[in-house]
Amino acid sequence: MHQGLYARSAHSFKMNPLIIPRSEHPISRSMIDEEALKVLYRLHHHGYLACLVGGSVRDLLLGKAPKDFDIATNAHPHQIHDLFKNSRIIGRRFRLVHVFFKGGKVVEVSTFRSHSEFEETLTEDGQILQTDSFGTPEEDALRRDITINGLLYNIADFTIMDYIAGMADLDHKMIRTIGDPDEKLKQDPVRMIRVIRHAARTGFRIEEKTYQAILNHREEIKKCSPSRVRDEFLRELKEGAATSSFRLMIETGLLFSLFPDLRRTLGENAIFSQKNRQFLLSLFALLDRLVKAGHSIPESILLACFASVFLRGLPSEHPFLEKREQTHYRTQTIRWAVNHLLNPFSFPKAPKEAAIQVLTAQSNLKYCIQKAVVPRRFRLKKYYKEAVLFFGIEAEAIGRKIPQMIRRTVPSDFLPWWPKEFRGRKRSNPREP
Repeated sequence: MHQGLYARSAHSFKMNPLIIPRSEHPISRSMIDEEALKVLYRLHHHGYLACLVGGSVRDLLLGKAPKDFDIATNAHPHQIHDLFKNSRIIGRRFRLVHVFFKGGKVVEVSTFRSHSEFEETLTEDGQILQTDSFGTPEEDALRRDITINGLLYNIADFTIMDYIAGMADLDHKMIRTIGDPDEKLKQDPVRMIRVIRHAARTGFRIEEKTYQAILNHREEIKKCSPSRVRDEFLRELKEGAATSSFRLMIETGLLFSLFPDLRRTLGENAIFSQKNRQFLLSLFALLDRLVKAGHSIPESILLACFASVFLRGLPSEHPFLEKREQTHYRTQTIRWAVNHLLNPFSFPKAPKEAAIQVLTAQSNLKYCIQKAVVPRRFRLKKYYKEAVLFFGIEAEAIGRKIPQMIRRTVPSDFLPWWPKEFRGRKRSNPREP
């Protein structure tokens, strides 16, 4: 509905912004965090352009509550710092200012940039050319990944500044890269993960050229910093839209570029491929449900759920080992699988080890069910509750019932789908824990 207001082609990206007045958009100051408003107004009252940017503008336009209110301005970091005594300049090449408030709240303020932190200019001998990265509002919008993340809310007159047809793509429920998608995704392949995450979170479709660019350049993701890929991938799992993300990552093949060994369980030619894909999606649909209900999901559970799909392609027993040796073999298989899958991306040791303990404990829980008792020493293990959490999620995903004796060892509201009639009931058998 906004496209006709552009003076030039919506994707030529060299134009005056579309200015959307307050009367034509839903963002109200009452929707903006109080501390963020204080920062915006102080910058504005001292003569600087001050704008909400990025995901906060997008979420407000979609009727969602932003997690963070990021601010961009034409004031330089030392000027921002001079205005806010409760602030600190952070970063080296791309300096930001953190403004601190009571209760530990932090508002992040950046100077408009001319290019992304991951868009480097190289000399002929391959050295990074250090250039002044400060820019204009237009350049700041153009450096961002997708159009719906490139909108600016100007506190001076409560208008939205749109340099990149972001409002049109919001109207059309479209995820589109800013600029040429082949160039944008080759420049920073991590953007492929972000495109998929935003499509999953919003339910928007990925624009055709952007989608094709992911297919063309998905192997480029291997060239990125492992820690950056890890952080972006974990966001996929944590934000309540992992099911849709995984569906798109499988569909585009990006998941197999990230984790090639998953082809043995999820690839087109894998035995039980469709069954394993459904298992993965069912697990994370339940995790998404917990996240949306406000539950805090330990990273170990996210990693255990993800690794459990890989484990389905590995033998759980050795045909020539005795019972005690089988237990050791199973434990070593789990350890190898988790490390083999996750080590390339520098996942921290602690959540990996916790995930291994959770997965290893599953056979112990099954043994306890067979014996109709959960030993106290097992319940006192620090990983016990997480082991039961995984057990309960996996059981729901495959339609298996959880015995009452297991449910009684954890809080009554541990998992929302457990039958209410078993919650809070007193033990009838003194032998039960």
